[in-house]
Amino acid sequence: MSNDVEKRIQQFRNMALSDPHNELGHFSLGKALVEAERFGEAIESLSRAIELNPSLSKAYQFLGEAASKAGDRTKAVEVLERGVQVADEQGDRMPRDAMIQLLKEMGATVPSVGGAKAKETQVKAGGESSTGFRCARCSGPSGQLEKPPFKGVLGAKIGANICKACWREWIGMGTKVINELGLQLNTPDAQATYDQYMIEFLQLEDR
Repeated sequence: MSNDVEKRIQQFRNMALSDPHNELGHFSLGKALVEAERFGEAIESLSRAIELNPSLSKAYQFLGEAASKAGDRTKAVEVLERGVQVADEQGDRMPRDAMIQLLKEMGATVPSVGGAKAKETQVKAGGESSTGFRCARCSGPSGQLEKPPFKGVLGAKIGANICKACWREWIGMGTKVINELGLQLNTPDAQATYDQYMIEFLQLEDR
């Protein structure tokens, strides 16, 4: 295992321990543990991330992978089937398709998809959102930001897909990421790292 992976594991372990309700800390720790092939520990961290945020579709993907590689096929299939449904309902195509592929490789039944389109139709029919907006992170149909929080492609993506409440949550979480990782945002590498965690937290990877 590289020193870089071990360093990240320790950083995110510290983040998760200092704030047990920090979903990003648990998710990032679990992701790093999967990379280090420490699947038993990864299962614990990713399960906690899903407990904190049941809509975190990427966590289901990594948890299913960890359970499969740990030899627990029953748990892997259960997690992946639920994850496909969660990702599909939210329109998270990349993790949904990755989980479908994992299920196929395991010879398991793939759940039917199409929930996102049905959900959008229900929103429009119910009149909850005249614009069809649904937050990418919480799936809420209201509270869209009035304008992008900053310039550029990523800022525009956030403005189009994230609600005010989730953006406020990221502001606090982003501060923890900066402090825990010791990021100096005046350097390109640090800014790229910060942006990646923001994208993961806001679930914008395939938007």
